[in-house]
Amino acid sequence: MRLNTVILADDSYSSDVSDLFVLLKDSTTSLLEEYCSQNSCVELRNQIFLSDSIDRRTLSSKLSSVNFQPFICYWYGHGTGTSFSIDNEEIVSLTENHYAFSNALIYTFSCHNAKVLADTLIENKLETFVGYTSEAKCPYGLDDLTTEIIMTFISSFLEGKTASEAVEELKSAYESTIFNEELDPFQRGWFQENRDALTIKGNKELTINGILLN
Repeated sequence: MRLNTVILADDSYSSDVSDLFVLLKDSTTSLLEEYCSQNSCVELRNQIFLSDSIDRRTLSSKLSSVNFQPFICYWYGHGTGTSFSIDNEEIVSLTENHYAFSNALIYTFSCHNAKVLADTLIENKLETFVGYTSEAKCPYGLDDLTTEIIMTFISSFLEGKTASEAVEELKSAYESTIFNEELDPFQRGWFQENRDALTIKGNKELTINGILLN
């Protein structure tokens, strides 16, 4: 069996949280490799595109190798209600590359993308979208903790939970942090805002078995 995955991560100097995005990329890769090592029948084909390897003109051609079949795509970059950007360039928008994610589960840590952009992607045959309707906040100095929380969805989904169940696990991870009195109220408040903005659209019952290819 084969698992197709794609990671889009903004590691550019223009990104004020590029270190976090790279950490998310590395942690995601580790979880995927661990999953395949524990499931020897699964071959991982993971493509990673950073700021020096992707732009709005090349994205669709790079995804053409996977988007005719199910795959998981991780977005770690900046977003608005209508676009996802890497290195200050809108590489996915209502007019650019919105058709390139057919058959995919998109899991994103980017701001606002669960608004109109998610709806447009689903109209263009995206399977499932998990992301945020407002800012995806990351308290300064807590990149490791933020990454640990964000990875909860990935771990849960790879364990066989449905996308909606994995979202509930992610919300629970946020809630544990919200009530962590070792953090200051400002930090806890940001994590609470993330939990409240977390949204799933499309096929909520999708599982990893719906992604794996024979």
